[in-house]
Amino acid sequence: MDFQYVIDKIDKYLEMDKHLTPLYHYTSVYGLEGILKRREFWVSHSDFLNDKTERKYTLNLLINILDNKLEGFYGKKELIKAILDNINSLDFPIYVLSFCQNKDSNLMWSNYSNNDGYNLEFDLSTFRSDFKILDGNVEDSTATYKSKVIYDKKIHKEAISELADDYIEIFKKYSKIDIELRIKINNLYLTLQILSAFFKDECFQQEEEHRFILVPAFADILAYHCRIANGAFIPYTRIGFESNLIKGVTIGPKNKMDISEEGLKSFLTLNEFDSETIEIKRSNIPYRY
Repeated sequence: MDFQYVIDKIDKYLEMDKHLTPLYHYTSVYGLEGILKRREFWVSHSDFLNDKTERKYTLNLLINILDNKLEGFYGKKELIKAILDNINSLDFPIYVLSFCQNKDSNLMWSNYSNNDGYNLEFDLSTFRSDFKILDGNVEDSTATYKSKVIYDKKIHKEAISELADDYIEIFKKYSKIDIELRIKINNLYLTLQILSAFFKDECFQQEEEHRFILVPAFADILAYHCRIANGAFIPYTRIGFESNLIKGVTIGPKNKMDISEEGLKSFLTLNEFDSETIEIKRSNIPYRY
């Protein structure tokens, strides 16, 4: 089970490097200021995202599937524990940057910009060359993945069921873990981690989310910072981007000020963006106030 195993699984169950334009990033005016002024994103550790069930959703699915597949097996409890202990021992961070395919989403305006923020329109077709990890020279040891988030539980179950079969085969068959076996286990774990970053419960499907994720080869290879949000410290790492990725900015539905558009043009010019080529629009959602 070489790295091709990982590639085959994510190609089978995710929509890798598709739907790359247009995509939208919703944020507050302060978020917009930081993104444009620094030409960088703060990419949050996946354990600190708004959905408190992030990543646990897929792990719980794996536990349930293992439990069903091992029904009647004498060493069931011990085998599941060995698999989960191994998964926990390999834990390392994944960093997630979210986009949306909906250019004017009532839900996203409400959740991420208090309805008076902005969204940035991106063309991510060249993200592999025009995104740069800023916190350390780690490009060769940090993998990047981009996919639409998958909300279909049928797909989740099929993918995780295959992983469960492979985990069971390895942990039933081998009593001693050598280097070759450890590589197989690491590839299984990496596949699980990547899928968990893109599998979400169907109750979130209205978000129409797309994700860009960073997966470091080692737990401490990415340097990180902490920002404050909702009274908590949130670890993040930074990604820089080229100006040409931004194609437009939309002003949120509650931002009715006449000066908003002209102020935005002034800010773009001040920060050396071409305000003539970046399309500025207003939300079409008809809020009264």
